[in-house]
Amino acid sequence: MKTPFLLPALFLFPITAFAGTSQHAIINGEAIDGDEFESAAALILQTEIDGLGPITQVSCTATLIAPDVVLTAGHCVDEYPITFGFFELDELTFCVSFEADLSAMVDPAANGNPDLPDDAVCSSGFVQHPDFSFEDLSGEVDGLVEFDDIALVFLEEEIHDRAFSYLPDAAEAEAIVVDLEVDIVGYGQRDAEPQDPFGDPQEPLRYWAHTFVNEVAPTEMQIGDGPETGRKCHGDSGGPSFAEIGLRGATFERVIGVTSHAYSAQEDCNRGGADTRVDAYLDWIEDAMIAACDDGLRSWCDEPGIPDPGEAIGDDDDDDGGDGCQDCSSEIAGGEAPLSVLALVALLGLRRRR
Repeated sequence: MKTPFLLPALFLFPITAFAGTSQHAIINGEAIDGDEFESAAALILQTEIDGLGPITQVSCTATLIAPDVVLTAGHCVDEYPITFGFFELDELTFCVSFEADLSAMVDPAANGNPDLPDDAVCSSGFVQHPDFSFEDLSGEVDGLVEFDDIALVFLEEEIHDRAFSYLPDAAEAEAIVVDLEVDIVGYGQRDAEPQDPFGDPQEPLRYWAHTFVNEVAPTEMQIGDGPETGRKCHGDSGGPSFAEIGLRGATFERVIGVTSHAYSAQEDCNRGGADTRVDAYLDWIEDAMIAACDDGLRSWCDEPGIPDPGEAIGDDDDDDGGDGCQDCSSEIAGGEAPLSVLALVALLGLRRRR
């Protein structure tokens, strides 16, 4: 078994009290406030470990995809990276916060159990993809693989004071190609150098970068690449990659990726990260969201499956202006915008950012 201190060098995985890691964020990015890319959230772990007491800490990043559902990585809700098989969990809850500065979460005076942010909303349940295995993810990874590293967290309260993000449909997913420009958001590591596992933890801050898709496979894609590019690192796990590929609805941005693991185990954050492609798991997401409504885990079931962004702009039969969500608009930094010539240029130009 690998030691806990080696694991963060291999994947972009949750920060835990027993991993001996520091909180890390977006590399070559810049700080943004909570109103930009407003569906992106910090995922906060709350657990009670038998004999060791409560732990509360920022562990991953996530994306609001319905008023009561967030999308994240499968490993972000897995018990093993919390316990490493040595401890028993009495409970496991996840909360989300959209605050830009969560440095209070790493205050040493809190002894690993800080107060939740004022805007925190916690989970009523969560579900991993049934084929995800942390054991598969824990080997030395090089390149793009198929880990099914995706999960949903259901919230005990609906969030209507900010926009959620729409997912791409199969037609929109055809635009996910090499050189597609993307925006990435996370609360993780802000430089590629390994962090001192015994040093002071880095504050979890909301960071953003504009970058590109460097490689594409059926279920994963590489985001960014070399030293000059915007890319993800430890602590950004579960976080979104946004792209302007929407063909329907009043907005055209979609969340197309979920941060999963380092592209290269040897080069770690120096080679960018691998995202799970959201479009490869649309059927599972749809079924899981509907099942959560049936099981009483969700409070917002106006659209029990994946929310629809609306009919195509210019459709004469569209009575609601093309907006598929009555209470919120699609996530996009800078607000809503109709599909236009500029949007098509964004789809077809696909110029690389380095």
